[in-house]
Amino acid sequence: MLKFLKSKKGFTLVELLVVVVIIGILVAIAIPVYNDITHSTKKRACEANIRMIKSAIQQYKVANPNANSVTMDNLKGYFEDNKIECPFGVAYTIDENGQVDEDAHKEDAHKHE
Repeated sequence: MLKFLKSKKGFTLVELLVVVVIIGILVAIAIPVYNDITHSTKKRACEANIRMIKSAIQQYKVANPNANSVTMDNLKGYFEDNKIECPFGVAYTIDENGQVDEDAHKEDAHKHE
């Protein structure tokens, strides 16, 4: 009978606890790294969108030399699905000089850091 009890195989509670602690440490390291990478990716996507809007503005001005102003509505046909969205959820705007308001986006992007 004693041999039967000693031959049981399995993990002790301490071993399981050690595994859970190690997994917890790995998750604690991985989540901030993931968040940093996600934020960095969104920031780069926003910068790429601004470059695309600048290009669309130039194309619009060449195609419509007599246009007095440029708005995001004028540029809808230049983007896939007729829209372009900021990954941070903020609308892109064009100022009265026909330039993308980059400062507002850079400030907003930094608020999420």
